[in-house]
Amino acid sequence: MEWYILFIFYTIILFLLLFSGYWVPFALGTTGLIGLIFISDITILQGVGDAAWNSVNSFTLTSIPLFILMGEIILHSGLSNRFFHSTSFLLKKVPGGLLQTNIITSAFFSAISGSSLATVATVGSVAYPELRKRNYSKPKIYGSLGGGGSLGILIPPSIPLIIYGSMVKESVGRLFMAAIVPGIIATLIFIIFIILTNIKMDNVKVDGGEKATTTRILKSIADLLPMIGIIVLITGSIFMGFATPTEAAGLGVVFALGVSFIYRGVTFENLNNALKNTIRITSMVLFIVIGAQILTYLLVKSGINRALTTWITDIDPSAITFIIIIIVIYLILGCLIDGLSLMFLTIPILWPLTEAMGFDAIWFGILLVILIEISQITPPVGMNLFVLQGISKDDNSLPDIIKGNLPYFFLYLLLAVIIILFPELVMWLPSKML
Repeated sequence: MEWYILFIFYTIILFLLLFSGYWVPFALGTTGLIGLIFISDITILQGVGDAAWNSVNSFTLTSIPLFILMGEIILHSGLSNRFFHSTSFLLKKVPGGLLQTNIITSAFFSAISGSSLATVATVGSVAYPELRKRNYSKPKIYGSLGGGGSLGILIPPSIPLIIYGSMVKESVGRLFMAAIVPGIIATLIFIIFIILTNIKMDNVKVDGGEKATTTRILKSIADLLPMIGIIVLITGSIFMGFATPTEAAGLGVVFALGVSFIYRGVTFENLNNALKNTIRITSMVLFIVIGAQILTYLLVKSGINRALTTWITDIDPSAITFIIIIIVIYLILGCLIDGLSLMFLTIPILWPLTEAMGFDAIWFGILLVILIEISQITPPVGMNLFVLQGISKDDNSLPDIIKGNLPYFFLYLLLAVIIILFPELVMWLPSKML
């Protein structure tokens, strides 16, 4: 049977399972198992267990639960609350007021959590009541939280970048360094956008009432230092070559625990909740990894990967045409599939093509993560949108949420265009690593 007929057949099975409500990891794995039985006898399934085990038996992936635990400790110990309120105090006179605080806090928490959902949930749960109390526009609140929260999977440590590095056998440390400059550019773009659109803020109570005394300013700066210290520890140790991402994650957990004890934010209940959430999130991610590996095993055994790569290289599209096609594919699929699942669905197919086209694995990984960020705020299944709806506790808030996040959809596209035109922005820091 022709490879493209098999490809269409497996794609139909996968989407039928996804739209029928099948959990993503089981939809991926079931499609792989059905396809393997279809192309051969049942004995081929003997290799599935080895493939699944090898996919998660990875030193690189051990950094995932550690980074998640670090973010959970910071969340449950109250350090993130301190950071938000101190940032809001220091930025209250800046155009945009607390909207700027949402972006800055999201950027910093992104540099700790590695997850956009965690970033949106954490910052949003603290920020939303404060902004509504001061009469900020709902769409603007939702936009700053959704757009800023999506930075959680770009600014390192990023769970998608860890998984991408594991899938394409690329250095996670170099991927982390490559994401720093685009992450800073995205944050600056959002800040400038908020300044330009909020020069006049009618009916908004910007000032929280506290006087800017020297003591209060110094206290606010002091409350920023723990999170800044954790970020410097992680990125600095990786950049200087002192630690691998996994070792840096371990250092981050120890540092977060130490600071939380100093601030008296660690209780048995808080630590128990942090550990429970870490186990839950890690299990979800690793189940998806296993399901995706089974599907990848099918693509390799059936020869689809090799045939598709040969077909594309025979067509010989230009580099920019190839990139535009990938962007369009991700924008369309991003409306239907959540970001992490989208990565697992596409990388086994796209990576061999990308490699054949001669693109750098690190640059391409950053581009993919930016496109996945867009999927996080794209209806109807943008996960950040539903988190925001849960925070607002209003079943009728989705139109405002979509309206508020629409500008950030285009701002992320702008970021993608910038790194396509200036790839050195991505490659500069990795080239300086020791």
